[in-house]
Amino acid sequence: MLNKITQLRYLRSLLPNALPVLCHALVLLAGTSAWRPLGLALIAATLVFYCYPRPANIPGRYAPGKTLLAFTPFTAAVAAGTDVPAAWSIAALATAAMIAVEVLLGRVVSAAKIATVNLDTNPVTTDSFLRRTILYYLSTFAIAAVQIPLLAPGFAAWSPYTVALAALPTAILAAAKFLGLTHRILPSTEDTTATVANALEQLDPEFMIYFAGPPNTTYQLEMWLPYFDQIDGDYFIMTRERHNLNALSRATERPVVFVEGQGPIDLIIPESVSAVFYVNNGMKNTHLVRNPDLLHLQLLHGDSDKVSSYNPVTAMYDRIFCAGQAGIDRYANHGVRIQADKFDIVGRPQVSVLDIPRTRISDATAPTVLYAPTWTGFYEDANYCSLPLGPNLVRTLLERGATVVFRPHPYTDRDDGAKRKRIEIEELLRADAAKTGRAHAWGEKASEEMTLFDCVNAADALVCDVSAVASDWLYTEKPFAVVDARDEGEEFAVTFPLASAAYLIDGSGSNLDQVLDELLKTDPLAAERTRAKVYYLGDFPAETYERAFVDKAEEYIGIGRRA
Repeated sequence: MLNKITQLRYLRSLLPNALPVLCHALVLLAGTSAWRPLGLALIAATLVFYCYPRPANIPGRYAPGKTLLAFTPFTAAVAAGTDVPAAWSIAALATAAMIAVEVLLGRVVSAAKIATVNLDTNPVTTDSFLRRTILYYLSTFAIAAVQIPLLAPGFAAWSPYTVALAALPTAILAAAKFLGLTHRILPSTEDTTATVANALEQLDPEFMIYFAGPPNTTYQLEMWLPYFDQIDGDYFIMTRERHNLNALSRATERPVVFVEGQGPIDLIIPESVSAVFYVNNGMKNTHLVRNPDLLHLQLLHGDSDKVSSYNPVTAMYDRIFCAGQAGIDRYANHGVRIQADKFDIVGRPQVSVLDIPRTRISDATAPTVLYAPTWTGFYEDANYCSLPLGPNLVRTLLERGATVVFRPHPYTDRDDGAKRKRIEIEELLRADAAKTGRAHAWGEKASEEMTLFDCVNAADALVCDVSAVASDWLYTEKPFAVVDARDEGEEFAVTFPLASAAYLIDGSGSNLDQVLDELLKTDPLAAERTRAKVYYLGDFPAETYERAFVDKAEEYIGIGRRA
């Protein structure tokens, strides 16, 4: 429950700074005897927010709220009409001073800007995140100590000593910074780089994965990890952002190295590495692609007719892996010139877990339909989101007796209009489930308890937008419809060739009944989907489908090693 609360963006940013204001208000307005139980409860709640979740604990975070909480003794004294004991005042001021210098000292302890997980290194040398976290918790501990006289007046004398204990490391670090002696107590960038380089040398990896991206994008890499693990040879992951280090530490047991600056990148890569895999076209990829001694292979993280699947930037890699011939033709069809011999068709191993049914859609008397709309995108020309039509679509499916699995894109709520439509659809499903007992899936069940492929396997038919979901669905050979959200009409199938194997719903939904009859009853495009499956996902036997990628990857790792 606590994890759900802290994942709410506005609560997470507002409450830690707002709760101390409420504490002070209770002190002033309710009197000492009345405010204490609720005030202490609010203080405890605030301290919990300061400490959880761990990745948010960086020096300087929640500084306004923490400072307010440090001055609680003064407000309590004003409310009681008494003076603040000198020792208590000093403890409160010392705590406020600790908070004030946190940001500066956080930069000092993070100077090396390299950290690792799952790698045999000395954490004191390499883990600047550990040092930053300790710095953050020292002031948080001091805040708790300042509250001792309020919680247990009989132990009030302990408050200044406890604060002094917490403040001592901060004071030493601040003095070292002032005197220019931080190099005496903290490892330098050179020390950290050498330590990580030596540890990776001992690992003796044959290839590496390079990943850079904004928060909540590690899914792009995580979908490939099971197949990297099948490759013969050790590997490690390099990421350029600390938030990705934290996320990947939970996703894999393989070594992950965070390198913030460009300088140490080449210095820590051992000579045993022959190839580098990429799963997106992140801007920071150029920091390593420029290295001519390595073989650079681009996988991307989904196959679709979106602009991102024919980005001209992809030409800078030595090899480009595509799921099928469609992935190759897509570049040429959009005027992106890349040498044909740079491409390799390797299938899309992730879809090998999908079931291929042996029955027709017409056999399903009460079909289950997966509705998986995409998000609005960063730019208008990349907005293929069908959610404006979503409530009408879902309402029509419910009227036909269908069970609906609703799984919107994780970024849906970035657009307020799309968020409102999502909520409306979920309310429709909730009401229908209560009325009919049908086992619809939405919200946490469809997006967290079930994976995307769980949703695919649970469904008889799909309605989606222009996205990689459609390409993956092809593997199942089950019928699907795509929403022409931008009302491109006849041009839609030209711009997005995969639409030739799908039933097309126009952006207004005017042909919804006709399309749903074809999707859920007659299914005249069954043969076309079989052809499209080979074109988009490669012609590999189902029994060994995922090996196509693994075998080709091992081949190029060997080529890079010999080079």
